[in-house]
Amino acid sequence: MKNWNWLVWVAAGALLFFYTRTDARQDQVSASETSIKTYDPLNNPDQSLADYLIFRSMISGQAKMAVTGSSVTKGSGSSKQSKTWRGRIEVNLQNTHPALNDLMITNHGHSGYTSVQLLEDHVTSPILKEQPDVLFIETSVINNHNKNVTLVDTFASLQSLYELYSTTLPETRIVFLSPNPCTENKFGPPLNQFGLSFTDYVEGTQSYITEQGWTYFDTHGEMLYYLAEKNVPLPSTLKDGIHPNDRGYEIWADVLWPFVQQKQESPKIPM
Repeated sequence: MKNWNWLVWVAAGALLFFYTRTDARQDQVSASETSIKTYDPLNNPDQSLADYLIFRSMISGQAKMAVTGSSVTKGSGSSKQSKTWRGRIEVNLQNTHPALNDLMITNHGHSGYTSVQLLEDHVTSPILKEQPDVLFIETSVINNHNKNVTLVDTFASLQSLYELYSTTLPETRIVFLSPNPCTENKFGPPLNQFGLSFTDYVEGTQSYITEQGWTYFDTHGEMLYYLAEKNVPLPSTLKDGIHPNDRGYEIWADVLWPFVQQKQESPKIPM
């Protein structure tokens, strides 16, 4: 009889352990489903870029983000990649939520490239293959100005970039952003052959992009505002008058980060 009692207690313990583990797994599944619903764009049509990355990580296992543009996206002027605006935003996102701990922002910046050159296959193919959840496109207008790309061709290239990525990668959130402010032009005259300044290109592309209803961040304007408010001389943030130094990239990341966290309008659906 004592042996039977012992067996009964063992069986009861095993059943209790099984149901306890089952309930725990169900609770975990329930919590996971709740978290996914919290970050689902269907429930949050104006969610932030950071929250969208968290959602994508939850449903696919890992979020992906990429940046493309000119040398100031590549990171020229910085002491190392972790000091660039891309590197700093990457760390900020990794510290935002456990789902983003292993997030990597791939860099597809190309020194000297205009917005027209960003359409070349060797630039676009890796991005299309990667299928990032968020893609930042720096407009490269420092080079457009220096290399005398017309504003008409500049606008057309931005249109082509948007159409390419939005149609091929419909779930990718696309963000255009301007380059940093500069103090001098080491690669051309202050006014190019069309009589246009660098800021004419910044302001023209900003107007064009916002008129299309695309997401845009004014790096140029936000950095100038920050520098004026903090009484920081612009030359002190630049390595050579054009490319930011570590301090300049830090300021770029500082003004960009709140934008990454704030609610965004729902992305425009390509026609």
